[in-house]
Amino acid sequence: MTLLWRILRNATLILAMLSALQLAAAQAQEYAAPNGMVSLNVPKAPNWAGVPYKVTPLDTKGDRRYDKVMLHADDFGQYLVVGVRMMPSPAVATMDKDEPRLVLGNLSEATLMGWRTDLGATPEVAEESFRDSKYGEAIVRVYRARKGSILVKAQGRRPTRDDAFDTNIASIVARRGAVVVFVLAQNDASPDDPKIAVTMAMALFDDLKVASVR
Repeated sequence: MTLLWRILRNATLILAMLSALQLAAAQAQEYAAPNGMVSLNVPKAPNWAGVPYKVTPLDTKGDRRYDKVMLHADDFGQYLVVGVRMMPSPAVATMDKDEPRLVLGNLSEATLMGWRTDLGATPEVAEESFRDSKYGEAIVRVYRARKGSILVKAQGRRPTRDDAFDTNIASIVARRGAVVVFVLAQNDASPDDPKIAVTMAMALFDDLKVASVR
């Protein structure tokens, strides 16, 4: 009986190790977006259960010089959105006439609202800073989204959108010429700590591989 128990225990441990290795391998896989504008290593989702991100390409309305991808662990309210777009020449000419940081701020708002179309208005900017990046100067913002959570909480009844709560959405946007690169991050599991969302966004932004201009 003791020998049988040891065999079963060892088999269980081996299976657990194999499952962990398979999960780690899946999360370390490189993902290439459909239009070839960007590729990335899928990071580990920061939830206690070890549930990995699912990867979903988002609609770019037929623009083949634009990729937008969402990484999501829905049960934990954890989201990353990556976008790389080659802007059309008229838009580039218009942006070149404006102050660069104003352009970055406008792009930050546009990319946020392009993802969170359910928000009634652009959330207030709680934090803003600028940093150098390999794609040019980047704006780093934290938006405080009132009732902006994707997760909803309710007790004793089926939750509705009225049960959403305040949360933070981090945004990083950079522009070099016609190329705009952005990352958005939201973590409803830690809705009151802006550093968590910023860390999520920054880590992915720094790891992106953006295709050269074609």
